[in-house]
Amino acid sequence: MAENVNIDLSGEINATTEKKGLQKYVNEMELLIQHVRSGAGPALVMGVLSSRRAWTQFVATENFKVPASLPRLSRRFYRNVEYFQANYLIVFLGLFAYCLITSPLLLIAMVASFFGYRKLTSGPNTWKIGGWELSKTQQYGVAAAGSMALCWLAGAGAVLFWVLGATVTVVALHASFFDAETLPSSDLEQFPMVEQV
Repeated sequence: MAENVNIDLSGEINATTEKKGLQKYVNEMELLIQHVRSGAGPALVMGVLSSRRAWTQFVATENFKVPASLPRLSRRFYRNVEYFQANYLIVFLGLFAYCLITSPLLLIAMVASFFGYRKLTSGPNTWKIGGWELSKTQQYGVAAAGSMALCWLAGAGAVLFWVLGATVTVVALHASFFDAETLPSSDLEQFPMVEQV
């Protein structure tokens, strides 16, 4: 009773496997760097900022709770970073603006560096140092060295580490303790809460 059964298996198989965890974020960062190199940086920032969540939801104190377990903390952290990424970017930009306002020498160094590069890229400039004419690459090198020296004198290193440290601390605390299960149900469908026991 053996019958020949013919099953048509023609077609295309798209076998893309979705990356998870750290590898997913590494791939996303590589894609982000490619977009920034292509000149799409401002458009990316504006795209992220357009997905900003309401500040009343972001700072709702009744939603801050200690996570029940370490795996739940990990999922909550990644979920909140993805959900509130625009708010976290605004927090970073606010801290950076605060540092510029409270450090006028750094603000002057940043403005001088900006206008120096603007002048350098505005047209055909020829610089002569000691009778030698500098190429465009050498001019950029001199401008970069001058900008770095100005920023070092203004204390940009300390400001950079303060801003990064404060941002990481605020984001880590908020993302760890904000209970993502209290988000509206339409948003929870993006982030299903499945826990292995």
